[in-house]
Amino acid sequence: MLLFMGISPLLIRMKIYVANRDLNVSVKRGWWTPLLDLSSAKYFIGHVSNRNTLTQARRNISRHYDLSNELFSLFLDETMTYSCAIFKSEDEDLKDAQLRKISVLIKKANISKKHHILEIGFGWGSFAVEVVKQTGCKYTGITLSEQQLQYAQSEVEQAGLQDRITLLLCDYRQMPNKDKYDRIISIGMIEHVGHDYIEEFFTCCESALAEDGLLVLQFISIPDERYDSHRQSTDFMREYIFPGGCLPALSRIISGMAAASRLCVVHVEEIGIHYYQTLRCWRNNFLKNKRQIRALGFDDKFIRTWEYYFDYCAAGFKTHTVGDYQIVFSRPGNVATFGDPYNVTVSTAH
Repeated sequence: MLLFMGISPLLIRMKIYVANRDLNVSVKRGWWTPLLDLSSAKYFIGHVSNRNTLTQARRNISRHYDLSNELFSLFLDETMTYSCAIFKSEDEDLKDAQLRKISVLIKKANISKKHHILEIGFGWGSFAVEVVKQTGCKYTGITLSEQQLQYAQSEVEQAGLQDRITLLLCDYRQMPNKDKYDRIISIGMIEHVGHDYIEEFFTCCESALAEDGLLVLQFISIPDERYDSHRQSTDFMREYIFPGGCLPALSRIISGMAAASRLCVVHVEEIGIHYYQTLRCWRNNFLKNKRQIRALGFDDKFIRTWEYYFDYCAAGFKTHTVGDYQIVFSRPGNVATFGDPYNVTVSTAH
C-alpha cells in the first residue's frame, strides 16, 4: 500500500529512527549511524586514508562523479544539476526548481556582465551556462572529475559560449593563474573539502577574490552538537557513496572563514526542506530507469545501495536533522557592492 501511494517503506523506517534517536540517551550516535556497525578498525582506517590530500581528493571525487555521465542523466533533471533545488510547490517540475535555485544564487551574488566568475566544483556545467546566458559575464570553473569536464565542455560548445566560459581540471589549491575574480561560487563542493582543509579552502578564496568581491556557498550542514562525532567516525555515506566527504557544521564554516580570511557573513538562508523534495525526484527517476541503469553495467546491489542513499538523505532533510545553507560572504567596507540600501540580497521566498 505504501508503494502504491509512492511512499518508500524504507524512508518511513528511517524517519521513525530519526524521530526516536534522542530517546536513547546512553548512546551518543547520530541518525547517520548505519544499520550495520561501521566503527571497526577496518572502516576507521579506510576513513582516515580518504583524507582529501591533493592526491586523494581526486581519487575520492572520481569514485563517485566519474561513475558514468549516463548514470547521472537517468535521475537528474535535464540541466544535470546535482544539488538542492528550490521548489514553489510539491508538484513542480524538478528542472524548473533547479533553474530557480540557480537564479536565486545569481541574484544573491549580484552578478553583472562586467564580472569574472570563478566556480569551484562546476558539476556538469548547469550554473556555468545559465549564469553566462543570464548576465553575459565571464566565467571560469574548476573540477576534479574528468567525466564532468567532458560533459560540461560539450554543453558549453552546444550553447556557443566557448568565448565566455573556461573549464579546468584543477584542484582549488592549485589554480594555474593568479587572476582575481569578482565573484566566487561553490555549490555542494565544500562537503568534499574535509575538516582539516576548511581553512585552506578559505585561504584560497581570500587570495582569488577581488577586494570588492563576493563569495557565495551552498552546502549541506550537520548540527553543531553532532559535528565532532560525525567528523571523527565513518558512516554509510562516506563508506559507500562519498568517500572523503565530511558535512561541515555551520560553526566550522564560520571558524574557518574567520581564521583564514578577512571575509564576513552578510546573508544566510537555510533551504534544507527543499532537498527532501529534490531527493524524492531523484529517487523516483532512478527507480523508473532501473532497466537502463542495469544496461550500463550496474548490478542490483548498486541499485539497492543508491535507493538507500536517496531515502537515507531524504529522512535527514525531512526531519531537519541536516540542513542546506546558502551563505553570502563579503569583506568589511564593501560599499561598491552593498551601497544601494534597496538592492538587498534576495531570499528564496521571493
